[in-house]
Amino acid sequence: MGWGIRTPLGMIALLGAASALMSAAPPTQSTEKTPAAQNCEAHRFETTIQLQGPDGKPRSSKVKMCGTEGQSDADWIHTLQDAVKKTSLSAQMPLAAKEQIIAAVNAEITRLTSSSLSLPGGVDISKIAKSNAPRAADAAPLSRDFGALPPLPTETAVAPPNLLGPGGALGVIPPRLTLRCALAGDEDRPTDCDTIDKDTVLVLRADEAFPRGVEMRFARHGDQRAELELPALRVGQTAKLRLPKAVCSGVVRSRVEIQALGAGAPAGTVAGPIGEYDLRC
Repeated sequence: MGWGIRTPLGMIALLGAASALMSAAPPTQSTEKTPAAQNCEAHRFETTIQLQGPDGKPRSSKVKMCGTEGQSDADWIHTLQDAVKKTSLSAQMPLAAKEQIIAAVNAEITRLTSSSLSLPGGVDISKIAKSNAPRAADAAPLSRDFGALPPLPTETAVAPPNLLGPGGALGVIPPRLTLRCALAGDEDRPTDCDTIDKDTVLVLRADEAFPRGVEMRFARHGDQRAELELPALRVGQTAKLRLPKAVCSGVVRSRVEIQALGAGAPAGTVAGPIGEYDLRC
């Protein structure tokens, strides 16, 4: 299975791993997973979502997903369900894109599963036009088809989509906050942060209003170490804070990544990066 997004600026790759099949091998050899060839003729899903471009203007983007050679209808439905699950867990995709993709894929799953209840055994969903689907009154008893259905796969290698834009990842839109560093007692003259230590005063300026406050998160090599909650901030207002002690726990030198998220953001919203800095404890 593969994802793709088409925008007015050209094709933007929305990468996803194909469903992997285990190849048979002699007992003395290792078994490896090799990606199956994509086949858009047998199974295909396509939708259009609205994203905000770098210039702040809305842009339409087309999302496309294809099945693989030899994939059954049941496997295709399971692949769509797996894509929904892993898209919802993606830490890199913007929330607006995730919500639209998940809603569209769920609608397609509902359509396919509803259609499958009225199909006679051996009929391929992809070969039947929507307007010519057989009526429920003409369908064969469901019990006749249960024994013919293949078992659902227990695991797939489908990776969550990863939005990429021209020149780099669109990723998560960072919050409009400016972080600078100052020495204790000299907080009114902060400078750009290069190295942060346990005595550094972090001066955070709000470049937009945060009426419910801001959640600050501190991580080392992807492992979140501490979190601070700041009160509501007006545009241009600053807040001064110190590095939480937990960030320096167990290390002398490292790297610290600082992220921020507006308090009260919808569930599933990903914190945006403020910056990554040398850490000296």
